Amino acid sequence: MVMALAASKAAAQGAGFYVGGSVGQATFREFCVEAPTVLACDDKDTAWKLFGGYRFSPFFALEASYVDFGKVQGTLSTGSGPRTIPLRQYGFGLAAVGSYAFTPRFSAFGKAGFLMTEQETPASASGTTLREETEFHYGIGARFAFAPAWSVRAEWERTEKTKVDMLSIGVEFRF
Repeated sequence: MVMALAASKAAAQGAGFYVGGSVGQATFREFCVEAPTVLACDDKDTAWKLFGGYRFSPFFALEASYVDFGKVQGTLSTGSGPRTIPLRQYGFGLAAVGSYAFTPRFSAFGKAGFLMTEQETPASASGTTLREETEFHYGIGARFAFAPAWSVRAEWERTEKTKVDMLSIGVEFRF
């Protein structure tokens, strides 16, 4: 009984753990550079993420995430003919999230933190090159609570060094 009261008080104050998942589209902003050697390029793919965090108050949370930005590819003109180069990116991150509730059900949020990203691309026919970056990661979004513990959220996020934008929509469950 005491645990139930404590949990309901924490939920009423906006504090507690939450988890969720989102799906959307990632755009690799500088993958398709305008150059005479680029014959074709696809710089967008389906992206998804899993996230979880702890809300210390209705206004502040810390959030961890795993993001799969998807796989893009470009075709370049080389001396031996066209060559298609794929690139896949994913990352783990931690961000501070600030929220403002306009109504008890609708809020907006902003986030800023760091993301450890990894990019995979074939170096040659024999292997893969892996590039790791620790980079600044930020975004904005909105959340709508459609039930006491459930919300739908939409957000835009950006990575600073690897130049990837992600638009997504997902669900969040609060404990």
